[in-house]
Amino acid sequence: MVKHTEEATSTWVTETARKVNAAKGSDYVELDQGLLTVDQIDALLNCLPLELITIDKDDRYVYCNNEIPKDMLLSPRWPEKLGQTLSEVHLKKSMPHVQKIMDYAKTGKTYRLIRPSKDVYMVASFKDMRDKDDNYAGVTEWIVDLLPIINRYLEQTGQKLVPDESKKATEVSSGASTDASSGASKQD
Repeated sequence: MVKHTEEATSTWVTETARKVNAAKGSDYVELDQGLLTVDQIDALLNCLPLELITIDKDDRYVYCNNEIPKDMLLSPRWPEKLGQTLSEVHLKKSMPHVQKIMDYAKTGKTYRLIRPSKDVYMVASFKDMRDKDDNYAGVTEWIVDLLPIINRYLEQTGQKLVPDESKKATEVSSGASTDASSGASKQD
């Protein structure tokens, strides 16, 4: 796990936690299917081998885990940007695409952005979150490099990936239901 320093934590997190008297450390949190301490929840979210980001209902970045070293993050804007809105974090020219992703994710479907290369096969997935009354609560994004999983599978099974000679050469980011300009794929 990567340890972020206190200086890197946004003042928004510190100030908001103090203002709402947020649970911390050994305080227990009652969940739908269990009871965990804040420390256990932190450990759970930080041990996931993926980049995890939460955007609240007001389009504000409110959470990111810290398992992935910052220089390897697909979205390297953490943790200093916590508390900022989408429009504060993203470049103005990218906001139409960001809004398109958010609007699609808010429909209950999963929006996937795929960025393959010879060294990684990054998949960013965006999905809406709902509270117990089915009210929109924000969007969560998780980003994972699937290449180590693919390579392990191939190693274990003795299989190989080979080109389909019956297909013409296509752009790496193209595929079913894909926006070839961005490598985006909309899937349920």
